[in-house]
Amino acid sequence: MACFMTGASETVETIVLLLIVSSGVYSLFSLFCVVEFFTRKGECGEVLSHTPVSIIKPLRGYDPNLQDNIRSFCVQDYPEYEVLLGFTDPGDSALADAREVAAAQPDCAVRIVVNETGPGVNRKISNLQGLAEAARYTLLAMSDSDMRADRDYLGRITGEYFSRENVGLVTSLYKIPNPVSAGAALESLTIALDFIPSVLVARRLEGITFGLGASMFLSKKSLEDIGGFSVIADYLADDYRIGNRLWEKGYHIILSRYVIENVAGHMSMADYLIHQLRWARTYRASRPKGFFGYGITHMLPLSLVYLFLHGTTILSLSMVGAVLVLRLGLALVLYRKVIRSRGWLKWLPIVPIKDVLSFGIWVWSFSGRKVFWRGKYYRIEKDGRIREEA
Repeated sequence: MACFMTGASETVETIVLLLIVSSGVYSLFSLFCVVEFFTRKGECGEVLSHTPVSIIKPLRGYDPNLQDNIRSFCVQDYPEYEVLLGFTDPGDSALADAREVAAAQPDCAVRIVVNETGPGVNRKISNLQGLAEAARYTLLAMSDSDMRADRDYLGRITGEYFSRENVGLVTSLYKIPNPVSAGAALESLTIALDFIPSVLVARRLEGITFGLGASMFLSKKSLEDIGGFSVIADYLADDYRIGNRLWEKGYHIILSRYVIENVAGHMSMADYLIHQLRWARTYRASRPKGFFGYGITHMLPLSLVYLFLHGTTILSLSMVGAVLVLRLGLALVLYRKVIRSRGWLKWLPIVPIKDVLSFGIWVWSFSGRKVFWRGKYYRIEKDGRIREEA
C-alpha cells in the first residue's frame, strides 16, 4: 500500500511538472507575441480617412466617471462624426448624465436614443439595434460604457479599417492604467497579464476570429450580412459572436494597435470576483476547448502545487522563483508597451495573489453556469445562449 501511495504521489508530481513546463513554454511564447505586436507597425499601415462615422454607446445605469467617459468620445480629432447615447429604459438613472454631457458639447452632434423594444434576452442588443437604426452614417464605432478614448481614437481605428480590403471588423484590446482600489488593481493585472497575452497568442496561432466589446468598428452592411443584431440577441458574449460570425462570412478582422482605456473606478473585491466569474463562464461557453486549455497558463499556482507536493527543495524553490521572474518580466514589458502609468507599478507585488485567485476562478467556473450581470442573474447554456433566472 505504501509503495502504491508513493508511486501515485510521484505520478502526480510528474504530471504537475509537465504542466509547469507547458505553462512556461506558453508564457515565453505569449511574451514574444506581446513584444512582436506592440513593436511592429500595423499589418498594412494606417491610412487617413474622412468617411463619416456614427459612434454608438449603449448605456445602462451607473458607471464610474460616466460623464468623462462619454465626453472623451465627443472631442475626437476627426472631421465628421456623431455620438449616439442609447438606453432601453426611459427612466434610466444615467439619462441625466447623458443629457448633461450632450448639452455641454455644442460642437459635437450628440443624440440620445431610447429603444424599449427589441429581440432576445440580452437587453444590450436591443440598445445597439436601436442605436444602429438611428445612426446617420454607414460606419459604426461601438464601445462599452466604461471605456474612455484619446482624441486620436476614431482616426486610428478608421484608418486601420480602410488599410486593407474586405475588413469586417476592427476591434481593440483595453487596459486599466490607473487602478484606484485593490479590486480595480486585480482587474487591471488580470487584463494585462492574462487577457492581453491570450488574445495575442490566439492572433498568432489562428488569427482573430472574434470581437472585443471594448471597441468594435464595422459597417452596417457587414452587420446585415450576418443577420443583424437579432441573431445574437440571446447571447451574453455578443461581442465575441459578432466577430465570429463576420469571420465565418469570410471577412478579415483586425486587432487594432490602439488600446482603449477601461475605467473601473473603486471596484471592490466582490465586484472583481463576480466579473471574472462571469467572464470565465462566458468564455467557457463560447470557446470550451480554448478555455480548458487556458488552465495551463496558471503557471504560479501550478508551481506552488509542485512545491507542496515535492517539498522545499532547490528544484521546487528555483521553479517558483523562475516563475515569479517570468511574470514580473511580462508585467514590465506590458508596462512599457501598453500601460505607461507609473502608478500601475505599485500594484505589482499583488501579482501572486491575483494569479492564485485567477486559478481559483478558473476552477470555480466549472461548478455551474449562473452569472450576475447588470443587476440580474442569468444561466449560460452550453451553446452560449442565456436565459434570465428568477
